[in-house]
Amino acid sequence: MAEEYTREWKYRAWHPVEKKMYSPEDLEEPDTEEDAPKTIFGQLIDGKLRITDIKTNPATELVPMQSTNWFDNEQYEVYEGDILEIDQSIYQVIWDEDTAGYLLLGENDDVFPGGAYLGDAMKIVGNVFENGDAVPDERRRTIKFRAWDPDAKIMYMPEDIKDPQEDMMISLYAYLSFGALYIYDLKNDPPMELIPMQSTGWRDSAQNEIYEGDILSVGEYDEIAQVIWSDEVGQFMLMANDGTLSPGDSSIVSQTERKGNIYQDPALVPQF
Repeated sequence: MAEEYTREWKYRAWHPVEKKMYSPEDLEEPDTEEDAPKTIFGQLIDGKLRITDIKTNPATELVPMQSTNWFDNEQYEVYEGDILEIDQSIYQVIWDEDTAGYLLLGENDDVFPGGAYLGDAMKIVGNVFENGDAVPDERRRTIKFRAWDPDAKIMYMPEDIKDPQEDMMISLYAYLSFGALYIYDLKNDPPMELIPMQSTGWRDSAQNEIYEGDILSVGEYDEIAQVIWSDEVGQFMLMANDGTLSPGDSSIVSQTERKGNIYQDPALVPQF
């Protein structure tokens, strides 16, 4: 039987007009009963994360920056876009679409793998917006989710996750609370919390988009591998039948075939 994901997907956001970094604590559901209701919040629209400032007209779209779930030597959480000092060298934390994970970009444009194991060696010294010359539009990337309903046994695809204020027939509500993503089905009482599953951005040989929790057939012997997220290395990985983890990339996955996912096809889940 598939285990439910417990990883927390969490965000901060850069405001390109105010030139200000909003922390996870700033990103929560607006409360109109407050004396000074929050105007910056995030939600999924067609499954894609959007963080907007609704006090402007039109609303200003912020740049989401996802937590790596790493911590530096002072126990500060490391985010995409952070600038790190490691062994007296400076690196940027970047998202790499090919490997579907975080890499460290050095001062000579060399890239290196990162990971939680570097915690004692790395120190956050800034970020690419407040302490660099990053261009917001160049730092935007598509962050997309589907969601599993563990009660109804339904997989909701990105197109099912819309803005409920725009479509009153939709019962799914996906939003950020203190920067963390939550997806609920509001037709239940109490609402049912769904399990977010992020897109890797990879596609298989049939051009199916690959999400965490998908099960792939790999190689000429049709070996089964499960797509999982690894905090240790900060990227999506392929887990074989014996529990062995190996890095994936877009070229490797493009030669695989998606067979199902861990929730709808539990019999395919790698056993070890």
